[in-house]
Amino acid sequence: DRSHVDTSQVIKCIELVMEKNHAKLTRLFKTGSLKTVADELLEAGIITHNVQTNPTSDNIINCFLSGFVFKDDLEEIEEYCMKFFNAFYEIRGPYVDAANKIKKSIQESVRDKLGIQLNV
Repeated sequence: DRSHVDTSQVIKCIELVMEKNHAKLTRLFKTGSLKTVADELLEAGIITHNVQTNPTSDNIINCFLSGFVFKDDLEEIEEYCMKFFNAFYEIRGPYVDAANKIKKSIQESVRDKLGIQLNV
């Protein structure tokens, strides 16, 4: 039942998936323009101006994850994830594959651990 989901557990699933994909994301960010990634994520409201002006893989990933701190509603979590994925879709190329893979991994993790479908 989605109305009784412990959102902290959903966020934990997302954090674990991001941790598992950290090295791959870092490699991906190095293949393209980190500035382009930062620009798209800033526009999406995922990262801060500070991270955008001095982007690193770690700063981008950490900023994304820190955005969950004040999300205590499942729909807010889903919307925030979609903003992240949509920014990747805007960049195109291998970022689309990365977004799709991470999205699928998050959905599977949440389904397996909490028994719900995350709409991201």
